[in-house]
Amino acid sequence: MKQLIPLLILLVCFCSCSKTETYEINGVEYAVTPVDSSANYLIETKSFSGVVFNEQEKPTHDVYTFSMLMRPTEAEEVTPFTPSLENIVEAERILKRCVEVDKIGADSLRISNNAIEELPSYRRQYYGARNEKGQKLIWINCFSIESSFAHSDWKTEVVEVDDGGEWYFNIVTNIDTGECYRFFRNSIGG
Repeated sequence: MKQLIPLLILLVCFCSCSKTETYEINGVEYAVTPVDSSANYLIETKSFSGVVFNEQEKPTHDVYTFSMLMRPTEAEEVTPFTPSLENIVEAERILKRCVEVDKIGADSLRISNNAIEELPSYRRQYYGARNEKGQKLIWINCFSIESSFAHSDWKTEVVEVDDGGEWYFNIVTNIDTGECYRFFRNSIGG
């Protein structure tokens, strides 16, 4: 019995320390949980899970210098920002429309039916940046939940692979204009 008491105290502390908060937006429930040892936060719904990277976090690869965040015809500077839950909900709406309905980005890059799997089969990483016009851009890095690659640090580090095919893709959403562009799916070898 003496050994059980410390265990029960530990269990109660662990359960009461849960920092997950639940929000409902447009009838969809979102669970938001801080990621341990970082300023990032995890968003989970019935249809996807993804990590929002805080602008102060420094992943091993500086995504904010990626040309991915800029339109092909624009050479502009971007400034990091931390997307809110509402920003992510809007970015997901744009992503879904671009991939499932339009099947083309604002830059005329096509998203063919066999280019990627169904959206719920991917985890996401979200990085926010403002362009010189002040528009909010969200780079969405997607990788398959089912892939054979190990990504144990996906909540704190950029997931990057060589090849991988439909298991990995990314896209930029402009949540101020409602556009998506820079769709990129990893190649399948050679």
